[in-house]
Order: sequence, then structure tokens, then C-alpha cells
Amino acid sequence: MTAFKRLTVALLGADASGKKSLAEALSQALAAVSAAIEPATSAATLQRHWQITTDAPLQCLLQRVVGAVSHLDGSNLDFESTDFQTSLREQRRFDHTLLLGLDLAPTALAMHSQSADVRSHMDALLRRSLAQAGIPFQVIHGEGDERLRQALSALTPPSAEVETPPSETSRPRKPWVWACDKCSDPVCEHRLLSDLLLNR
Repeated sequence: MTAFKRLTVALLGADASGKKSLAEALSQALAAVSAAIEPATSAATLQRHWQITTDAPLQCLLQRVVGAVSHLDGSNLDFESTDFQTSLREQRRFDHTLLLGLDLAPTALAMHSQSADVRSHMDALLRRSLAQAGIPFQVIHGEGDERLRQALSALTPPSAEVETPPSETSRPRKPWVWACDKCSDPVCEHRLLSDLLLNR
């Protein structure tokens, strides 16, 4: 039996960004990916291969900050404080950091009390904190199965494939491709270069 190294994933995002539902879906899908690679390994071991966290220290700290402000300019956050530096140190220990976008369906957002301004403020603080600390992260957009596909693409090698069930109302879509000329993601750069060579 293969001795798996536990891989840790931090799901960050504003309130109503779908962290818990994505964590549950990812846990099952990643176990399926691991099973395809190591079919003889027990299901319990595969489930423990990935540790997915929705309450990372940075998430918890910024939630307290956002919950305590009456204005949304970010001036109340001390980026040099011991608490903030400790949360960044803990965040660096994660193997992957995924930031969930603010594009959930209106019906999902309606179930939460935070205003759009507060959610946008939290999203901006997360991005700013990660960027200033030099912590690599990827932004996950979409809804339902599309969001799961993007998260799996960020966490698994291109050769590892897992099927996600199509939703009843979904239409056939082109595979999601993140084309960005300002990132330093080697997988992204390889994909862009491959596309350029194919189109020559």
C-alpha cells in the first residue's frame, strides 16, 4: 500500500461563497482521483489523503476584522500585527490555497445576511493579504459542477481525470481554460504555449 503524503487545501472566500459545499464535493472527487491512481488502496486512506479546510487562520482573522468594522476602507487592518503575521505563517503551510469568487447564484446569496459590499470587502482583503505575503493562490469561479471542475483542475495533474455528474439544467460547455498573461502558474504557461504551437 502506498504511503500517501497528506496534501492540505485551504478554501478561502467571503460569506456565501460556497466554501463548505465545495469542500464536501472536493473531498469525494479527490478520493476518486486518488483511487484511480492507486486502486488497491483502502477508501479510508484515500479520504485522508486530502485535508480540506474552510476555517484557515487567515480566513478567521479577516472575518473578525470585517465583522467589527462600520466602514469598509480596510484601514482597521494592521498588516504588521502579530496576529496577522501568525495567520500568514500558518497559511503558507497549506499545499494549495483556493479563493472562491463572488459569482454564486442570487438564490444562494439570498440565504445570507451579509451585504454585497461586505462580501466584496472580504474578498478584496483576502486577495490583498495573499498577494502582499507572496502566497500563491488560484481563484475559483462558476457554480456547482463548473466550480468543482475548476477546483479539481487546480489541485490535480492534467493526467488525473474524474467525472462530475452533469446537472439537469446544464448545457454542453467548452472545457474551462484560464488564459492569463499576468500569472506565473507553470501549468497555465504550458497550456498557453501548447495552444500557440497548435495554432501556428
